Amino acid sequence: MIIRLGFVSIAMAIFNNTPSSTFTYKLFSQHPREEAMQRVIEIGRKNLEATQRILYYNAAHGIRLFRLSSSLIPLATHPDVQIDVATEYRDELRKLGDFANSQGIRLSMHPNQFTLLNGSDSVVKAAIRDLHYHAAILDGMGLDESAIINIHVGGMYGDKAAATERLFVKIPEVPEHIMRRLTFENDDKTYTLEETLAVSKRLQRPCMLDLHHDWCNPSTASPIELLPEIAKTWGDIPMKIHVSSPKDEKEFRSHSDYIEPDQLIPFLKSCKEVGLPRIDVMIEAKMKDLALFRLAEQLGKIRGVKRVDGGVLTW
Repeated sequence: MIIRLGFVSIAMAIFNNTPSSTFTYKLFSQHPREEAMQRVIEIGRKNLEATQRILYYNAAHGIRLFRLSSSLIPLATHPDVQIDVATEYRDELRKLGDFANSQGIRLSMHPNQFTLLNGSDSVVKAAIRDLHYHAAILDGMGLDESAIINIHVGGMYGDKAAATERLFVKIPEVPEHIMRRLTFENDDKTYTLEETLAVSKRLQRPCMLDLHHDWCNPSTASPIELLPEIAKTWGDIPMKIHVSSPKDEKEFRSHSDYIEPDQLIPFLKSCKEVGLPRIDVMIEAKMKDLALFRLAEQLGKIRGVKRVDGGVLTW
């Protein structure tokens, strides 16, 4: 089994290189519109340049999994700005996608917690606008369906059963080119892994397991017990999971700087035992790429595990 490790948004080892520079709407509104548009478009271009640098770094260090920042293009979805991402950044996106494909780097995106498809009509409308933006980036890069957009099931709104049905009512409003990239993740407070798996099965979309969220908000069945059913939802796309460690007992839901592998290892062993050819592990830790290298070194010391590249191991 191949284990590929990835990290989120920013490479700590690259000095002063952020793909998430911002330009607020307050600043935007303080300038003539044409000038403000040029400024915000240029910031987006610089964020994409920073992303290209991170992809070069990943390729050089054998990292084949990376989550793009959702803040690449500031104000792209703001109703009073609305940047046509696919057109404005056509060349930059194609360059990023071509390089990622050439290096076998799987990319993904994860909109913020306000992108909910089971809320009010206005909330869902805003969510779909945000998903259009994310899809435009991945489509503009020319990436296949393994480049996913991961979201949560949504809010509970005082009645979880009714809120879940609301998702099924609103989901037909999501365009097909977005649906083909969507995955649904269990969260740390409301929708458990079992509940998220049931939603994923009904929508015929992959279920994204977050191990830390399951520790915070456990199902009656463990991730290992549910593993075969989760794996089925991914079909021919390599299964991907999220892993993080709690900051401490008091702030259990917060992410730690690094990953403690003790609870991850049994799950990876189960992935091997059920015959998964590959598992992609997205690390959600504050030290980003540095946390990845430490985890790769720790996993590489397990008997039978071989580290074959910076962020790639076999078991």
